[in-house]
Amino acid sequence: ILNVTRQASTIAICALAMTLVLIIRGIDLGTGGVMAFCAMVSGFMMLSGVSVFIAMLSGALAGLLIGIVNGVLVSKISIPPFIATYVTGQITLGLALVVGKGSSISGMPKLYVAIGNSLFLNIPINTWIMIVLLVVTSVILKYTRMGKHIYALGGNENVVKTEGINPDTIKIFSFALCGLYSSIAGILLSAQMATVHPTQGASYQLDAVAASLVGGVSMLGGEGAAWMSVLGALIIGFLRNGLDMLAIDPFYQNLFIGAAIIFVVGVSVFNK
Repeated sequence: ILNVTRQASTIAICALAMTLVLIIRGIDLGTGGVMAFCAMVSGFMMLSGVSVFIAMLSGALAGLLIGIVNGVLVSKISIPPFIATYVTGQITLGLALVVGKGSSISGMPKLYVAIGNSLFLNIPINTWIMIVLLVVTSVILKYTRMGKHIYALGGNENVVKTEGINPDTIKIFSFALCGLYSSIAGILLSAQMATVHPTQGASYQLDAVAASLVGGVSMLGGEGAAWMSVLGALIIGFLRNGLDMLAIDPFYQNLFIGAAIIFVVGVSVFNK
């Protein structure tokens, strides 16, 4: 159970990131590229002699900046979210491939590897970080003015404008936090594997969307909760683990998860 929880924590962090943009009727298709590129940034900094925490912080800030760029493209230039995030995702994936020269990098410091594989109070550190981000996201959505504005924007953007609220600020904030969380997920994943690969975040992009939707976040906007997305991530994690134990081919696993997304979205739209 702890092993599955450790693996699901990465999906959960990505799902928390996806929750914010889904609530405002957006989507982020660049999660995989951000996860790989930001982890690559941290990895090369550590191999260059930079301290582990400074390198991790730099990778996280890179993710935050990418998220801000996404928010600006969507809000200020009015590029549809799926196009803006897909393009930035492809750019960051390309950068990760260029920086890593198409292959993985290894030889990470022991402290970095320990962060991805150690336990604290018999619970993986990755899971603790996921819990912290869950609390932070829940507080933002439930108890802050920005959280209320996020739900309002997802419900009806015209009403938000009528009330004198700037929707651009909400969009930039949501995509920025999404980029930050995606980078954290990528860094923790590379610490767990003790290596960084340019395509390490590919499968998590689908899982993040699946976890959010399974958890009840509506693609029609205005509905969803952080804890529900984490619950969806745990369901996806145990589902993938069960499919692995049944020796189901990974390609068929993606087909199964994809079919589940179609079903959940269909039910959501019907209920709406």
